[in-house]
Amino acid sequence: MLSMTTNKKKLNESGVLGPLSNGFFVALVYVMLFVSLMLVTGKELTTNVLAIPALVLFLVVRVTEYFVTSGGKKDTPQWMIVGAFVIAFLTAIGMTVILS
Repeated sequence: MLSMTTNKKKLNESGVLGPLSNGFFVALVYVMLFVSLMLVTGKELTTNVLAIPALVLFLVVRVTEYFVTSGGKKDTPQWMIVGAFVIAFLTAIGMTVILS
């Protein structure tokens, strides 16, 4: 009975860290693509080449999202979400090529 009456938006925003941001999802996409590309090419995978670009992507997307949405007062535009994932995709490919 409780699950039927619970507000879904409130349920999604509750938790230890709050709602997951687009920056987190972009970093996650980068990590998944980069790990798979490095495994396919048979190159060495280290923590530095995995974590530092993911952290930079996270910070860039979060800061850009903050300024575009005027501090969270507006919704995130679709072009920014798509652009962030394109940047994550290109970064994963670029890092794989650079480390080859």
